[in-house]
Amino acid sequence: MTKRLLFSLVVVLPILFADAEIKPVSPVGRYVVAVESDTARDANWMRAVSALRTKYRATVLTYPAANPESLLPGLRRAAPRYVCFVAKPERAGRALVVAAAQLLRRIDDDPYGDALWGIVTGYDASDALRLVSQAKPLVIQSIATSMGGPHCLDDWKSGFASNESNRNDFWSKVSDSAPVAAQRVEPDPAQALANAFRKIPVDYWATSGHASERNWQIIYNQNAGSLVHQNGNLFFASSNGKRYPLVSRNPKLYLAAGNCLIGNIDRKDCMATGWIHSGGVAQMLGYTVPTFYGFMGWGTKSFFETGRYSAAEAFFLNNQILLWALGDSNAGLRDLKIDPKGNFDIKAFLQNLDVKPRGQDEVGLVWDRDTVAFYGDPAWRVTYPERRRDIEISQEKNEITLRFLREVGFPDKGRRKDYRPVALLFDTPPPPGAVVVDAATAKPVEGAVVTELFALIPITGQHPKGETLRFVLSLDSSFGFSRRATAGAEYAEKVSKTGIFRPQTRTLR
Repeated sequence: MTKRLLFSLVVVLPILFADAEIKPVSPVGRYVVAVESDTARDANWMRAVSALRTKYRATVLTYPAANPESLLPGLRRAAPRYVCFVAKPERAGRALVVAAAQLLRRIDDDPYGDALWGIVTGYDASDALRLVSQAKPLVIQSIATSMGGPHCLDDWKSGFASNESNRNDFWSKVSDSAPVAAQRVEPDPAQALANAFRKIPVDYWATSGHASERNWQIIYNQNAGSLVHQNGNLFFASSNGKRYPLVSRNPKLYLAAGNCLIGNIDRKDCMATGWIHSGGVAQMLGYTVPTFYGFMGWGTKSFFETGRYSAAEAFFLNNQILLWALGDSNAGLRDLKIDPKGNFDIKAFLQNLDVKPRGQDEVGLVWDRDTVAFYGDPAWRVTYPERRRDIEISQEKNEITLRFLREVGFPDKGRRKDYRPVALLFDTPPPPGAVVVDAATAKPVEGAVVTELFALIPITGQHPKGETLRFVLSLDSSFGFSRRATAGAEYAEKVSKTGIFRPQTRTLR
């Protein structure tokens, strides 16, 4: 991957240091904080920037108003592993999301993402500071969902659930030793949800159903209560006319996997900023457009719940798999530039594409490609507990081992909406030209991808608990290795001789 050493007009800012308790976290890899010039002149918002600089020894880059594309030369010089955009809510909406997704595929010369990223924002500057001040990783122990059933809380310490298909269903569990309590709620779950959020601190909240920037409908397609916002606060509005404040201050992950528009910050006061301000949300995934295909929403949720990846990693890797699937079907759509400020009405969007999708899968993939937001610090780790992991992925030198911790089935690769190859992130970039070879057959794995940051390894079929698969990252010229000029040419030369690009061993998640 060719690194271009270019001069840039991007300015490196002096930093105003934040609160003393923000201490460097090491090691986290390379980290860039990107901030718009107007925001950089606001001392209150710069406290979040300063906190990130202190926490990760980050490089801070600023860009002109509404022009994040101007960051590209600075990003190419920095070659970051993480990029965090700190933005006021007025600048944190769909245009920034779409621009960031495309920008971060252009740091090097392959068509894939080059850094894990997120947007830190909020109803006010104190929200942004709280998002970046999370000191410890969060391991999910308590959950809440709008897609519940009688046994959805059985394996969790605590939690609660409504059922988007039935307005009277509600379940709760107050502690690890307590049974799951089922109750019938009337006239809808609004009051029960408000009470549960107040009494049961949950780490993870997942929803589906109709939503917009203004509200979320609790029961799908029914007038059976909703969640609304006002002045940065959230309220459950019951169908009987009563309102109940949502008060939940503990840090949590929110995956709005099946909701339209709830991730779009179209103004300061909206659903996403309400969740951050009064709902304790420290990381959030949400669509900035209507959703109908669901690859990025449901795909990220499913990937996260395998237990292999943090939430930010699942979001990033799921997007790389979308690009992989889109490239396999229609590389023109994968590489197409989309106007971040364009018309995102679906009909107008499709009409304006220079490359036309062929069939529902291509329409859904290109629609989801750049339109899903991830809010929060991308280096902060939120993970499922290890007991729920399905595959242990480990690497020693240039060997990759997959061990199945329970039976896992992979659908046919032709099912683009459902199929996910195994993915892993590298701590140290492999040399240019590395390919994945199946150790059992000594043949390259068809469709595998290796970049400086990650690898995708397609696998199909059923794999029983205890099965082990082994792969080798090879530079054998018979597999198509060709040296390309890079900033790390001496390193690549050393690696090509030794076959070793990573001296340490650890389990990858």
